[in-house]
Amino acid sequence: MLDQPSVGNTSRLAMALFRLTLFGLFFVMVGRLFQLQILEGDSFRTRADDNRFEEVVELPPRGVIYDSNRTILARNRPSFEIALVPEDLPFDDPETPANERMDEIIQVLQVMHADSDRDVALRMAELMFRRLGRVDYARAVEGAGIELSYVRVPSGETTVVNEAGIALQVPEMIEIPDISQPLPMEGLAALVERAISIGELGSASDPVPILDLVERLPAQEIAEESYRLPAIRVNPVSVREYIYGELFSHVLGFMGPIPAALAEQYRQNGYTNLNERVGLSGLEASYQTQLRGIPGHTTYEVDILGRRLRPVGTVREPVAGLNLVLNIDRALQQAMQNALQSKMDELGAKWGVTIAMNPQNGAVLGLVSLPSYNNNIFAERINEDYLALERDERKPLINYAIGGLYPPGSTFKMVPATAALAEGVIDKNTTIVDSGPMYLMNQFFPDDISQAQQFVSWNHRFGIAHGAMTVVDGLALSNDIFFYWIGGGQPQARFRGLGDKKLAEWAALYGYGASTGIDLPGEVGVVLPTDQWKRQLFAETWTTGDSYNMAIGQGYMLATPLQVLVAAATVANGGTVYQPQVVYQMFDAAGGLQYDFTPKVVRQLPVSQDIIRTVQEGMWAVVNANNGTGAAVRIDGVTIAGKTGTAEFCEVIEVQPDEYDCRRTEQDNLPTHASFVAYAPYEEPEIAILVFVYDGGEGSATAVPIAREILEAYFTEIRPRPAAN
Repeated sequence: MLDQPSVGNTSRLAMALFRLTLFGLFFVMVGRLFQLQILEGDSFRTRADDNRFEEVVELPPRGVIYDSNRTILARNRPSFEIALVPEDLPFDDPETPANERMDEIIQVLQVMHADSDRDVALRMAELMFRRLGRVDYARAVEGAGIELSYVRVPSGETTVVNEAGIALQVPEMIEIPDISQPLPMEGLAALVERAISIGELGSASDPVPILDLVERLPAQEIAEESYRLPAIRVNPVSVREYIYGELFSHVLGFMGPIPAALAEQYRQNGYTNLNERVGLSGLEASYQTQLRGIPGHTTYEVDILGRRLRPVGTVREPVAGLNLVLNIDRALQQAMQNALQSKMDELGAKWGVTIAMNPQNGAVLGLVSLPSYNNNIFAERINEDYLALERDERKPLINYAIGGLYPPGSTFKMVPATAALAEGVIDKNTTIVDSGPMYLMNQFFPDDISQAQQFVSWNHRFGIAHGAMTVVDGLALSNDIFFYWIGGGQPQARFRGLGDKKLAEWAALYGYGASTGIDLPGEVGVVLPTDQWKRQLFAETWTTGDSYNMAIGQGYMLATPLQVLVAAATVANGGTVYQPQVVYQMFDAAGGLQYDFTPKVVRQLPVSQDIIRTVQEGMWAVVNANNGTGAAVRIDGVTIAGKTGTAEFCEVIEVQPDEYDCRRTEQDNLPTHASFVAYAPYEEPEIAILVFVYDGGEGSATAVPIAREILEAYFTEIRPRPAAN
């Protein structure tokens, strides 16, 4: 039998094992301390500093915008926004509950009273809608199991249909989420989570705004909750304020969050915070870089909750944005809007445009597009007003001065007049006789006038034939027969006209068919119609009738109102095509001049001054001859030249399901747009204006009185030196 170990031996063995364990733990601790303090010390010190310090991008004050007399049009006012920092929120991973991040987002929303304050819930949804866009907004909310209601709005896109030789535009409708009703908490939380996910594509340390336009007191109350919700940031921000609202909305535009669809483009342009508010239309967009300035970078010491304690260093001071001074005079802009709105209200017209420009240098002196909108709604709460804009089939957000395409009608006739004189089709003394309607014989029935295509002039409706006319007479009377001849020729008289290529070539020289280059976004263009264009688009050949229609600014000929004005200004100044410019000067915050207006010449018309003077005489006769169509614009003491325009158009209506046709008047005629271009004084022009009223009837009856009211206000009340004169 073996001897059992004594109690003393057992105790000594246990003590030895205990000491050995202690020594082992000691050496492990020493080794770990050596690793942490010596081998990895620098790394941990850096990480500790990163937790103690935060580098913040400091956005500079945005530039102020003034009119030509230094009246403030757009400025900044202080406000607060609530934001979340993605990296300070829980991350969904296998080691944490799957809904931990969403739970904290909901806690934040409760702190903001989004569950009880209808106004907060609506403003949050609006901000998310602007930030995410309609598609991501709907996916996020419906992904949370919440049913959305939708409203149908015009998309701004159109389908082009060829009908009776006219390019029809059928508006397309889209559905967007109805944001006029508050969402439940789950829906708001899903939107915030989606916005945060997009924000993380930039930098997880950049705050993602979830509520803006917060007053000081509620902002302070929310900031006090950051001790338990460290992702919350309450940031002072500037809100854009537009002093005159609707009067300048299409010129100034508005600001908003960077759209999700453009996030990558902005990132490539150096925007590190994709939640920054940027210019989205008007001058706010086209001068975004200059108005924004240069962001600064400041390092702050922060506490354990991420609250900023004090600045400890500045990497770069922010540089304030440049201030813009416009060529536009507020008083002239107001006079233009008043005159146009008054006549539109009288007629019940849907759309209208008036533009003023200095023909000697291209300075834009005024620009009004109606209907307008209050651009302050994009800086304030926008639900009902925004939806009203989206639902409005007139699409008020579009600047129709540069974003609408219409047949120019007789305001185009200066182009074929110039071309025919320059190409030798006619000279100043050539006469063409209007003895009544013209007929293009059918090639298959050359002797049957009943098969011929009839072309008439406006005066034939009144039983009047203008007889023999020179080009000056043709312009003064706005006689279509004269321009049919020079545009497409007269086969029976063996008179050869310009034809499609020459008409398009000279239209392009005047600026048609291309962007004018104005410093505003949203300008649309259209290819000038030619035989090749028609074959490619409609698989049809160009006809003499097409040349007739183009010569009077009808048929396939389309232009923006600004293109029409640029062409008229070119005649006024003697043949120089200028690029229109809205901005006159730019100053830095210290008052230093950073940009000064310089006229930009696009081209000089390749014609003699004799030809230009002949066309000018025609425009003079429109207003000053006894039988001129624009006589009603006359003002005592000022000689005015101009050109009226009355253009038939096709407004598409659905006559049967999926069957469209042109709307007709009670007399079974196509409706007409009214337009008028003018410049004054005739001898030394300093202002050129355009008036356009959609479905306004006769140019002489509708557009001319508007132009007279504007010019009278200019010459009697406003005329002092234009900013870019």
